[in-house]
Amino acid sequence: MTELNPISRKLYIWVNQLLYIGTTPEAHREHAIVSDKLMVSLQGTLKIVQDNGDEISSRTCLVKAGTDFNKDNIIANNAVMAIYYLAPLTQDYPALRSVMSYARNGVHYGHPDEDRLIQTLLTIRDTSIEPEQTYNMLRTLIIQPHLAQYIFKEFDPRIIEVVRKIRATVSENVSLNKFAQDVYLSESRLEKLFKDQVGVPITRYRLRYRVFIGIIHLATGQSITEAALAAGFASTSHFSKSFSSINGVPPSAAFFNPPFLHVLIADEILNELCLPQL
Repeated sequence: MTELNPISRKLYIWVNQLLYIGTTPEAHREHAIVSDKLMVSLQGTLKIVQDNGDEISSRTCLVKAGTDFNKDNIIANNAVMAIYYLAPLTQDYPALRSVMSYARNGVHYGHPDEDRLIQTLLTIRDTSIEPEQTYNMLRTLIIQPHLAQYIFKEFDPRIIEVVRKIRATVSENVSLNKFAQDVYLSESRLEKLFKDQVGVPITRYRLRYRVFIGIIHLATGQSITEAALAAGFASTSHFSKSFSSINGVPPSAAFFNPPFLHVLIADEILNELCLPQL
């Protein structure tokens, strides 16, 4: 494995999953968490404020989609972070929740293999490892093998189908009514069921997926304008605003300002989107 520039942040992209690894503490704007995620402090400590005002210090924090991220409940600005964005509609979040401690609604802490997870993430950050190998290194650490046999939550096949259609029509303006009709639900029933299953409203999830596609196009060297159009946004300003509302930082801070972001994308994504190999 070859050494990388030590100031290079990294972003790994797999199908429906991301891993961001930082090198310095970063300030995030207040935003609503759109994807279930595991936050890991590589340097420094996370502080979680409980409902009664007490603070918990931890190196790992699990946050559910739909939770508000702000300075009043999760304090991470003094820590160097790695953030693993979990795939939706899988057993990942409920499996992790089952082995971590409750802090407040939507927030758990204390991954059972915390120390080894931190050391593995530092190795991934500081050496050159391909996306497929990185994924395999992390999976057995993040979701311990003995948890894989359990079904913690059942997912409605109609919602799974709607998510599939959202991904297949990312650049199209498909109406909510059309999504509902395709799975024989009313709009109101689809909205309620989707939020119950995924954790965020369907419109918010679709926006998140469009931003995800935009990130991939930015990572392959396209301009913000090209990335915005490919992801179904009508303008670069709408894309930038949506990016900030979902990630807590603008795309310029993530992609165009030092320390620069080194992006590694799984081949299956590039092949699916017909993008050149990096």
